[in-house]
Amino acid sequence: MIRKIALLFTLTLIGCRAFSQTCNCETEVKYIASFMEKNYAGFKDKQALMTKAGYDKMLSEYIGLAKKPHANEHCLLIIAQYLGKFKDHHVSVGVKFDATKIDSAYIANREIVPITAEKIAELRKSKGFEGIYDFHDPAKYKIAVIKDKTPLHDYLAVIISSNLPGWKPGMIKWEAKMVNDSIGRGVLYILNGMPKVEGFYFKGNRIYGDWHREGTTVTESASSKYEPVAFRKLSDKTSYLKISTFSPSNATNIDSIVKANKAILSNTPNLVLDLRGNGGGADYTFTPLMDLVYTGPIKHIGNDLLSTDANIAGWKNILNDNDRSEENKQSLRKTVASLEANRGKMVMNANDFDITGYKIQPNPAKVVILIDNNCASTTEEFLLQSRQSKKVTLMGQNTSGTLDYSNVLQAPFSCMQYVLNYSSSRSRRVDVGQGIDETGIKPAVYLQEKDDWIKKAQETLEH
Repeated sequence: MIRKIALLFTLTLIGCRAFSQTCNCETEVKYIASFMEKNYAGFKDKQALMTKAGYDKMLSEYIGLAKKPHANEHCLLIIAQYLGKFKDHHVSVGVKFDATKIDSAYIANREIVPITAEKIAELRKSKGFEGIYDFHDPAKYKIAVIKDKTPLHDYLAVIISSNLPGWKPGMIKWEAKMVNDSIGRGVLYILNGMPKVEGFYFKGNRIYGDWHREGTTVTESASSKYEPVAFRKLSDKTSYLKISTFSPSNATNIDSIVKANKAILSNTPNLVLDLRGNGGGADYTFTPLMDLVYTGPIKHIGNDLLSTDANIAGWKNILNDNDRSEENKQSLRKTVASLEANRGKMVMNANDFDITGYKIQPNPAKVVILIDNNCASTTEEFLLQSRQSKKVTLMGQNTSGTLDYSNVLQAPFSCMQYVLNYSSSRSRRVDVGQGIDETGIKPAVYLQEKDDWIKKAQETLEH
């Protein structure tokens, strides 16, 4: 039955008006590849790891997929998989269309992949990733997840029932290619039916974060509630500070929570700094935390920016970000001027230097920083600095490994209604064998998923 579904799916791919009929997939794939080759600061390093012959072969295979009949309907997935070969979490795709607008005519013409009642009954007995799954609001979507190995996906999710306008049984809700035994990457067809690049985490009876196996319940713990920042006392000896993101939009919150609890922090010997799930943001936002961890000069290895016309335009566009301070914008203007004077070159963005000037505080005297594989980018920059402190112990699991190539810029696709996010800078740590993208930052103390991480950190600090 699966082979039959795969064949039908191959022959009758989903239509997608996010990719206009005037767009050509082969042209778009070649455009994105050319753009990456010219403007992505990590391209030469990544190509060297693949070898030029390996890269050329890989690109040729994706161009070949882009030439196949109905390739336009799958073009986003083809491009996303090409970009995934760079193994840089900063390289990604975002949407440019209005996701709230539903095109009823488009949805009405989507192809249908029929699944028989017998197949559904079989899937209900599955113990693996295959099965019948409900959305967190089951009335909205019930899907059949089917193993269906093709060059573009390993699993696809087909609608069984939905109370949403336009969604019919047999429509594809998402499709994913596995990158390891629990994580898949692919595309999700959102409320208006258009595809967006998405990741999927398979674990037990759940496909995080929206899907659970039919007949099972999902209970969210109180700790799973998102808080941009949080502070509390764990005991007379230990405080707890959580920073969920270093996004510029969270900068004021970070500064405010540190100032509001300054008296407690300065009179409490231990601190648990919880950075789990913090995917990064902007380096200036972690400045308020530096006085909490600083014990002496911090060695910093700088980075270089690749100067191209597209990258210069991207940096100019950042000046329109209202969350950035005028001081930060003045620095950005100097960056733009330097890039304009050195087109086609790698331009020093940050020198190698020792970071000084922060105050050495008696308290907190010991700091445990909790980290996991969702810590990335700016968070990893903070960790590279803070782990040089005599106060700090990193606990948890390896971080994402998303820092060697950074300073993300955004550029539109040539025709499709999507944008490319890519790295414009390269750390000189790579030149001295201190790159982290292959492994992430390793903790001094590893913790298991089953452990109570906050309790373990507190015990380490207090004993």
